[in-house]
This record gives sequence, structure tokens and C-alpha cells, in this order.
Amino acid sequence: MQMTCYTADHHGVPTPSNEIEEVAWLSYADRDRVSPVDQVIFDHLNQTGQLH
Repeated sequence: MQMTCYTADHHGVPTPSNEIEEVAWLSYADRDRVSPVDQVIFDHLNQTGQLH
């Protein structure tokens, strides 16, 4: 599987629309709530100090 992730600065409040039903902020403590591929990404982000 190949996955591309993006980061950006954002001002304002993210709002769900169209096919997006909900916006949720997740921390590393929520790792068990995401898919296995996202767990790999969470691990990397946590190791590099980008997710706490």
C-alpha cells in the first residue's frame, strides 16, 4: 500500500461537509482507534514529535 500524507497550517475551525460526516482530533493515545496502516503513520509521527 502506498499512502500520501500532507500537512498544512490552517486557521479557523475544520467543518465536515459533503461525504465527510465528522471531524475528530486524535492523539497518540487514540492509536487503537485507527486502521493498521494509520497506526504505522501514528508511530512515525509520534517518534518524530509530530503527534503526542
